[in-house]
Amino acid sequence: MGTGNHANLVYIIDFGLSKEFRNPNTHAHIPYSSGHGFTGSAAFASVNSHLGLELGRRDDLESLAYILIYFLGGFLPWQDPGKDILALKQGTASQDMFRELPVEFRTFLEASRSLSFHDKPNYEQYCNLFDNLLLQQGFENTPVFDWDVACGYSKGDN
Repeated sequence: MGTGNHANLVYIIDFGLSKEFRNPNTHAHIPYSSGHGFTGSAAFASVNSHLGLELGRRDDLESLAYILIYFLGGFLPWQDPGKDILALKQGTASQDMFRELPVEFRTFLEASRSLSFHDKPNYEQYCNLFDNLLLQQGFENTPVFDWDVACGYSKGDN
């Protein structure tokens, strides 16, 4: 997290598994391929990672969906020892996790899974999906966090 006047900024620092999805010289999308090993943390990895497929932006979004669901619900159905993670992610059994969650989470996961490897995600649509959820839940979409208020920072201090 940032500090001082930047306390409302979240910095992402772990790019250990990142790679460019476009060739830096031609800007062409990397080619689709299979036969890769598993990449990531089993609980949060995309189905494609479990299948050993080339990972792309769609897989990042699917992983993000699992992280958001975990943050809100505190649990993912495949976290029990002995569970077949891939089967639960692919099957309808995993849909049980949505019973207590707003529909937007299912919508986001299904949208990420529906993308083809080369598709450009509609990030604005996903942001709007969750912005609307915030408004429905009575929250204001501001860059001010709880700790900003506790420290005396406000939206105008940035």
